[in-house]
Amino acid sequence: MNRILMTICLALASIWACAQTTTVTGTVSDSEGPLIGATVLIKGTQNAASTDFDGNFSLKNVNPAKDVLIVRYVGFDNKEVPLKGQTNVDILMEANATMMDEVVVIGYGTQKRGNLTGSMSSVEAKVIERMPVANVGEAIIGRMPGVQVTTADGSPDAEVTVRIRGGGSITQSNQPLVLIDGFEGSLNDVPATDVDNIQVLKDAASTAIYGARGANGVVLVTTKKPGEGKVQVNVNAYVQTKELSNKLDVLKPYDFVRANYDRLYSKGSSVRDSYANNFGKPFEMYIYQGYEGYDWQDIIFSTHPVSWAVDGSVSGGNEKFKFKLSFMHQDQPSVMPDNGLIQNNINGNLNVKLWDFLSIEYRTRYMNKTLQGRGTEGIGLLTALQEQPTYGLQDFAKVPENNEYLTPDEITTQYHYDPLETNERYYRNRYSKLLNMGGALNWTIIKGMTLRNEFTWEDFDEDDRAFNAAESDSNSRNWGPYLTQKKKSRTKWQLTNVWNYALNIKDTHDFQFMLGQEMKHNGEVSQEIRIAGFPENLDAEKAYDNFALGTPRYNRSTHGSPNRVSSFFGRINYSFDDRYLATFTLRADGSTKFSKKNRWGWFPAGAIAWRISNEKFLKDYTWLTNLKLRASIGFAGNDRIDSDLYMRLYKLGDTSQSAGWGEQGSYWYEFNSKFPVNPDAKWETTITRNLGLDFSFFNGRLDGTFDLYFNTTKDLLIESQIPGDTGFTEMLTNIGQTSNKGFELNLNAYIIENKDWTLGANFNIGLNKGKIDKLADGESAFYANVDKVDINDDVFWYRVGQRMGQIYGYVNDGFYKVEDFIYNKEAKTYTLKPGIVDSSPLAGTLGPGSPKFKKLTPVDPDDPESYVINADDRKIIGNTSPKFSGGFGINATWRGFDLNAFFNFMCGFDVLNLNKIHMATTPSSSGQYRNLSADFEGMWMRTDEWGNYLWDQPEVMARYNKNATMWSPNNVTKAFVSTYGVEDGSFLRLQTLTLGYSLPTKLLKHVGMTKCRFYVTGYNLFTISKYSGYDPEVNIGEGLTPNVDYNMYPRARTYTFGVQLSF
Repeated sequence: MNRILMTICLALASIWACAQTTTVTGTVSDSEGPLIGATVLIKGTQNAASTDFDGNFSLKNVNPAKDVLIVRYVGFDNKEVPLKGQTNVDILMEANATMMDEVVVIGYGTQKRGNLTGSMSSVEAKVIERMPVANVGEAIIGRMPGVQVTTADGSPDAEVTVRIRGGGSITQSNQPLVLIDGFEGSLNDVPATDVDNIQVLKDAASTAIYGARGANGVVLVTTKKPGEGKVQVNVNAYVQTKELSNKLDVLKPYDFVRANYDRLYSKGSSVRDSYANNFGKPFEMYIYQGYEGYDWQDIIFSTHPVSWAVDGSVSGGNEKFKFKLSFMHQDQPSVMPDNGLIQNNINGNLNVKLWDFLSIEYRTRYMNKTLQGRGTEGIGLLTALQEQPTYGLQDFAKVPENNEYLTPDEITTQYHYDPLETNERYYRNRYSKLLNMGGALNWTIIKGMTLRNEFTWEDFDEDDRAFNAAESDSNSRNWGPYLTQKKKSRTKWQLTNVWNYALNIKDTHDFQFMLGQEMKHNGEVSQEIRIAGFPENLDAEKAYDNFALGTPRYNRSTHGSPNRVSSFFGRINYSFDDRYLATFTLRADGSTKFSKKNRWGWFPAGAIAWRISNEKFLKDYTWLTNLKLRASIGFAGNDRIDSDLYMRLYKLGDTSQSAGWGEQGSYWYEFNSKFPVNPDAKWETTITRNLGLDFSFFNGRLDGTFDLYFNTTKDLLIESQIPGDTGFTEMLTNIGQTSNKGFELNLNAYIIENKDWTLGANFNIGLNKGKIDKLADGESAFYANVDKVDINDDVFWYRVGQRMGQIYGYVNDGFYKVEDFIYNKEAKTYTLKPGIVDSSPLAGTLGPGSPKFKKLTPVDPDDPESYVINADDRKIIGNTSPKFSGGFGINATWRGFDLNAFFNFMCGFDVLNLNKIHMATTPSSSGQYRNLSADFEGMWMRTDEWGNYLWDQPEVMARYNKNATMWSPNNVTKAFVSTYGVEDGSFLRLQTLTLGYSLPTKLLKHVGMTKCRFYVTGYNLFTISKYSGYDPEVNIGEGLTPNVDYNMYPRARTYTFGVQLSF
C-alpha cells in the first residue's frame, strides 16, 4: 500500500513540475531587422540559447510565471524581459552607448564618441582592473597605437616613460602632460584599481586646449567616481613572486682560468708563477672542467621574493549624496636583496547635490611610499658579472678531518668578494608623501548652461637617506663612513573656471560652447646635507641616530623660482544633422618661465569630420555601423624647460663649505647657470596635422581607427656655440626644428558571443619616422657624450636630415690573422704588412688575434700613418628610435572562466650594450682577474692547454686557432663603441597572461556576495629578441643618450595569485 501511495505522489509531482516548466520561443530584433547570434539567458541560471538567422530562439525548461529573460548582443544594451506567463515573446533591442553615443573625457569636458573630431585612444577600467600591476602605467603598455609606454628598468619604482608619436624635442622633455582628474601628476602615483578610464589625446584638435603643455600629447586619467545605489564593497588581494627573466652568459671557470693565463703569460715568469700558485699550472687546470664555480647572478637574484597587495573600496549613495573611499597597500620586495617598495594609497570622493542647480564635489588622494635599497648602485651588477667565477685552487682545498698536525695559526682565512655584504654597507631609503585635495562647485544656470569652479592643492615631500661605508668619496677625501640626506618639498595648486553651454536648434544644428580660465602654481625647495667622520663599525641606523656627532661636509639648499601660468581658453563644437562636424579651439598661456616680451603664447586648432555612415545613400548598408572621416590642424606648446633662462641669478661659489659650517663662510658668488641669460627664450611649438578614419561594422563586432599624421616641432631649445670672449661657450636658443610622420591602426573584434562563451581580439600598430630638419645657422650636427666610454665618448650624434638618437662608432672587421704580419724570429715581434689597417689605438699592441676595425677614411699607399684608425673612421652604426610598435591580444570567457593574453612589440631600433662592451675588456694590472662574456669561449689563444707559448711559432699558432670565432681581448683595456656593442633591440613580449574563474552568482547570493573571482597572472613571461642583454627595453627615447644598457636594474618575471570580491 505504501509503495502505491509513493508512486501516485511521484506521478503527481512530475505532472505538477511539467505544468510549471515549458518551452519559450520568440524573436530578437532591432529597428533594422532580426539580430543573428544574440544570447537569450534565463536570469540566474546557465540555461541559454542563441538566435538563428531569422532572429528566432527556443528555450526549454522555462517557468513562464517566474522566470526573467536576459538578452545580450554586441553593440546593444542588455535587456531584461519578465515573461509574466508568456511563452512567445518578441524582443526589440536598442543600440547602446558603448559605441557612437558613449561619452568620453576630453579637455575640460566630455563629448559623445561619435562627435569626436580629434585623434585619441583609450583604455577602459575593465581592461585595467584585470591586471595586478603596481601602477596604471604598466597596465597600458602596448595597448594604444602610436603610444610607446616603457619603464626605464626593472626597479620597483621605475619611472614610466610615455612617448606619443615619437616626441619632437631634442634637449627638452618629450613626456606628455599627465592629468589625473584634471590635475597634473604622475602615472606612478595612481593605483590601477582606482582608474575608471584613460584617454590619450594625440593631435592638436585635442591637445591645443592645453596650450603650452600639450605639444607632446595629453594623458587624461579619470579615477572612479561615486555611484548611486546600495553600499558596495570591493576587495582585491594578491600574492606575487618574482624571478630574473634572463641571465647573461659569462665564461665558466675553466675558460676563465685559461683566458687569464693566456693574458698574463707575456708578463714574465714571476707573474706566471704567482698565477699558477693561485690557479694551478696549465696541465692542472683540467680540474676546472665541469666545475660551475660561483654564479654571481644566482647569488644576487635567486631570492624569489614574495610580495603582496590588497586594495578595497566602499561606495554608495543616492541622488543627493554619493561617496567612494578606497585604500591600497602593496609590499613589493625586489629580486635584488634589500631592495623593494612599500606603498599606501587612500582615495576619497564625495558628491553632494545641494539643490537642483548646485552640487559640490570633493576628492582627496594620499600616498605614502618607501623605496628601499640602492639597486645597482649598491650591488654593482656589472662588477658582479665581471667578478671571477672561481678563486682558484682554494675552491678545492679544505681543512683535513685529521687536523692534529695543524694549529690555528697555520690556518689563513681568505676574504672574497661578497656582493650581498657589499650591498648591506650601502644603505638607502627614500620616503615620500603626497597629499592632493580638490573641490568643485557645479552650477546649472539654465537648461544646457553650466559653470564649474574647481580648486586643487597638492603637497609632496621626499626624504632621501643614504649611507656609504666606503673609505672615501668620489673626490678621494678621506672621510670614512658618511651619510647623505636629501630633502625635497613641492607645492602645487590650480584654480580652474569653466563655462559650458549646449544649444540645439531644430534637432539639426547642435552647438557646444566652452570658455575657461585657469591659474597654476608650482614651487619647489630642496636641501642636501652630508655628514662624515663616523666610526668604521657604525651602521646606517646608528649613524642617523647620531646625526649630530658627525663632521659636516656640506649643506646645500635651493629655492627655485616658482613656475606660474595664467591661461584663457575656449572651444566651439558644431554638428549639422549629426553628419558634418567641426571643432575650433584657442588657448592663450602666460608663463613666468619667459621674459615679458615672450610671456604669452597663442595656440589655435581646428578640425572637421564627416560621418559618412549617416548619409542617406548608405542607410541600406545595415552592416555598416559607423564610418567617419576627420581632419585636423593646430598648434600646441612645450614649456617644460628650465626656469629663469632670461634672468641673471647667482649662487654661492663654494658648494662644499656653505656659510656657517665649520665656522667658515663663503664671500664669493658665481652665475647660477652654465648658460648666459637669453631674454629671447620661448617655448617650443608643435604643429600637428592629422587625417583619420573611424569605422565600425556589424553592430560593432568589428571596429577600429586609422590615422595619418605629420608633426613639426619648431623653436627647439638647443645648445648653440657662441664666442668664447663672452665667458661662455654655449647658449640655449630657439633655433632647431624636427618632424615626425607616421600612421596608426587600431582594431577590435568581438568574434563570438553566445550562451557559453565569448571570444574577442584586439590589435594595434603605430609607425613613426622622425628626423631633424634644421639646427642653428651654420650648424649641421651636434653630439652627446656617454659616460663609461673611454675612447671617443661622443657617441650620440644629431644631424640635420637624419633620425634622432643615432649611435656613432667603429665598425668591427673580425681579428688579425698571422698572414697580416711580418714575424721577426730574432726579436719575436710582429709588424703589420704594408696596406693593412692599424687598429692599435683601440686594440693596443697588435698581434695575431687582436681585434680589427674597418678603415673608412681614404688612405695614401705612400703614407703608413694614413692606415692608422682614428676618430674619423666612425660612422652611424645604430638608431635608437623604434620604427614601429604596438600590441595584440585575445580575451575569452567560457561559463565562469576567463582568459586574457596580451603581447606587445617594438621593432627597428638599436640598443647600446655597454655591459657587453665592458665585458670584452681586460684589466691593465697583472694582479687583477676579470671575467669575460661567454662570446670569448672561442677566442684566439696564444697558449695551448699545456701552457705552451705559441706566440713565437706563427704557423703552429695559426693551425691551433683555425676554428677561433672571437678576437683576443688581452690588450683591450679601454671601452669604446663599435658594432660589437650595438645590437638590434626588436622584441615581442608576452606582457600578460591571465586565467580567472568566477563563482556562479546563484551560489554567491547565499553568502551575500555579488562577485568572487580567483585568478592567476603571469607578467613578462617570455621575450623573443636577438638582444643578448637582460632586456632590450632600457631607457627607450630618454634624453640625449637613449637606449644605453649599463648596470641597469634587470626586469623581472612575475607570477601572481589573487582573488576579487564584491559584496
